[in-house]
Amino acid sequence: MTKQYSYGVITDEISQDLEEALALARELGMSHVEIGTVWDQQVTDLGPEDAARAKALLDRYGLQVHMICGLLFRPFSLVDVDIETLDSHPRFLEHIAQLDRSIAIAHAFGAPYIRTFACSREGSGGNPSPRHPDGGGVSEDALAKIAKALRLAAEHAQQQGITLALENARAFYANTGGGQRQVVDAVNHPNLKIIWDPANAFVAGETAFPDGWERVKGDVVDVHCKDARVVDNETGLTEWVPIGDGGVDWRGQLAALHRTDITHLTVETHWHPKGSTRGKDTAHVYRQLKSIVESSMES
Repeated sequence: MTKQYSYGVITDEISQDLEEALALARELGMSHVEIGTVWDQQVTDLGPEDAARAKALLDRYGLQVHMICGLLFRPFSLVDVDIETLDSHPRFLEHIAQLDRSIAIAHAFGAPYIRTFACSREGSGGNPSPRHPDGGGVSEDALAKIAKALRLAAEHAQQQGITLALENARAFYANTGGGQRQVVDAVNHPNLKIIWDPANAFVAGETAFPDGWERVKGDVVDVHCKDARVVDNETGLTEWVPIGDGGVDWRGQLAALHRTDITHLTVETHWHPKGSTRGKDTAHVYRQLKSIVESSMES
């Protein structure tokens, strides 16, 4: 039997106009969306009227919200954070307040997951920056602080029936599959899972598939789909490209996904060439993704 995926998109990859984004997602045959920014504001800043307006649009277009993509622990510098008093640090309390707003929106939209990051990586992580197989690593001190912060956040989310999903991203700790595994194992909480982004792992320097994948599999609840290529090996400069045109082995990755119970594939376009539109770019990436899915199922 051919595996059935739920395809989706992060809405701001199409437009800040939520209705425009939802209309295209439905036209393309997608079944879910993830929401980060909408109407030029963070999803966590939506007031009651805008949240109700967004929910009405979601219902009209028949799309489920899989993830609230806020900025939990992004950015979150570990400088001046002492592990013993982390839970009372003003910066930590600000992010817990953001988590509360995310939980309220998640409940309003029926979303089971809220995205989180693993704190800012000091002095590195931009583009360009050096690429390393381990993404630059994580010190024991930083890991202990990150684990405490995320454990407290996961406990908080669990009380409200929500699960956090840790995304790997270049400018943060846990920017690779190996880093995500370190953090998730250190947190050791059932309400912290993984968003696997192979292209983000690739730009950080990891061989996303199979190396990164081997570390994260078993805890993945969502796969963010995009691609990238290295422009300059010396500086680490990279650029986004359509899926299948970059350095990620998407065919191998998808073949491996077919053997799991992971069902959600979410387009995070990022590739927006001059002279095009964000909707056209996303449609192109989505069609290439589906083409690779279909060909990898045949092999």
